[in-house]
Amino acid sequence: MKTTAYVLAALLSWAARAEEKVEVKKDKNDVSIEKEHKAGNATHKTKVKSKARARAGGGKVSKTETTVETNRPGIGNDRKTTVTETKEKDAQGNVVREEKKVDK
Repeated sequence: MKTTAYVLAALLSWAARAEEKVEVKKDKNDVSIEKEHKAGNATHKTKVKSKARARAGGGKVSKTETTVETNRPGIGNDRKTTVTETKEKDAQGNVVREEKKVDK
């Protein structure tokens, strides 16, 4: 009887943690993903936006911006981090330039 109660309590706690929303928008050269989940009272949000465009002379440039945000009630110092990555490739697919920028 105790084992069943423990298993049931574990399943209920796992289901409470699993509150998660995912939203995906996709075009030919544009992708946007938004993910939000809750762990207790804290809310974690992740947003990813990626764009690509053709480069003059062949190749392409892709830019990805990832924002991670944590919101905890009662805590004044919530975290928000933005990472921007830019990759530039030539017509053969070789990486010509790569840049990564982190803002906190």
